[in-house]
Amino acid sequence: MTNIIDTLTAQDFKDYFDRAFEFAPATDPDNPDYVRDKDILNAYSQAKLAFNQGIWENDDETKLAFLFLSAHYLCMDWKMDKAGTTSGGTFSISQKQVGNVSASYSIPEVYKNDPYLNYFSQTQFGCKYLSLVIPRCVGKIAVIKGVTTYE
Repeated sequence: MTNIIDTLTAQDFKDYFDRAFEFAPATDPDNPDYVRDKDILNAYSQAKLAFNQGIWENDDETKLAFLFLSAHYLCMDWKMDKAGTTSGGTFSISQKQVGNVSASYSIPEVYKNDPYLNYFSQTQFGCKYLSLVIPRCVGKIAVIKGVTTYE
């Protein structure tokens, strides 16, 4: 059986996120000012390390979740690359102020206190991935009365 995530190409990513990213033009595919195929494939490599393919019911669900996870890693890499050697690890920011203008928002405690969830809450793509994966990881448990027998 073919593993669907191993068949994904950079073009699959571009086709799905055609309005979300600025991709390098075909005439200048290695232009670092745009998202390049290399960047997408690097994000795929990272996403494979964190992706549990076994929780999805079919290839379409698997592909969708994997693309959002990859988009998250791509955004985080882009942010890290732009900061260069001065980049530092940060958690989500709940309040910002510039001059007389300030904005604040609430981060759910479960995300704020969990480094793994907090990391994914830093991009909209990570949040979307969490919205897809969490219902498959948290389920109902039923207790059934029974006994075991030893022979």
